[in-house]
Amino acid sequence: MKKIIIMTYLSVAVLGATMTFSSCSNDNDDATSTVANPQTVFTGGLPKSIAGMTIQTNEKGQVIAIVPESGKLITFKPITFKYKDATTRSTASTPDVVMTIGEGKEYSTYNLYLNKDGFVKHCEEVVHNLDGEHTVPWNFTYNSNGQLLTMQSSGEGATGTTTIIYQNGNIVETKIEYFHEAEFNHSHKIYYTSTDITTPIENKGSVMLFDENFGLDSDDVLYAYYAGLLGKATKDLPVKLIDNKHHSQYTQYFSWTLNSAGYPISFKGNHKTYSFSW
Repeated sequence: MKKIIIMTYLSVAVLGATMTFSSCSNDNDDATSTVANPQTVFTGGLPKSIAGMTIQTNEKGQVIAIVPESGKLITFKPITFKYKDATTRSTASTPDVVMTIGEGKEYSTYNLYLNKDGFVKHCEEVVHNLDGEHTVPWNFTYNSNGQLLTMQSSGEGATGTTTIIYQNGNIVETKIEYFHEAEFNHSHKIYYTSTDITTPIENKGSVMLFDENFGLDSDDVLYAYYAGLLGKATKDLPVKLIDNKHHSQYTQYFSWTLNSAGYPISFKGNHKTYSFSW
């Protein structure tokens, strides 16, 4: 029997109350890397597919590819993961994982360097296209619970810092600050209950929709999450986001459909719809 949670979609101007919370960061940026293990994040098991894309794993349970399902007409590019061989892990200059998105003459590679918990601490995104290639460096930090705390990029058109604020294991606010264009700074408030949903929905599947649910604008680097490489999930599933941007507010409501075990099998927001299988 499927459990269906339905929300109403509308845009409203809401003056959110100011909330200040603090998160403690692990001092793990210089830690020795460890082996990537998705089970650290997906304690109840990896999803078999997300948004029409199938997750493939190797004999160690590591994600090696996220590919479009046969017959699905979607815009996602194939994504592959290659892991550093155990015999060469002492070579600090070699990335622990290389994620590649796309194929042919236009693709991007993400050289991922992991911290002691197996999460990305530094990434070198190299974009390859007909005009050549350019590199976008990323840096990540995590809180004491292993959840993503800050994300910083300094490449073309993506220069800034994102800060994530937590309360009781859930993201309650995200702030995006640009180094040279402060007028574009903005923030988001995230909620886990509403007038219709009075009890938080437990995030049993460890699902994280970085852009849609939290406004993180993380580009394609977000796919590393489904390989267990970008920290742990929120405790619950968000049901509302208020986007505070350019002196205006925009509210998005989210609906989740759960299977009989409480795992999400579909998500619907104001602009996107995704499905999951387990």
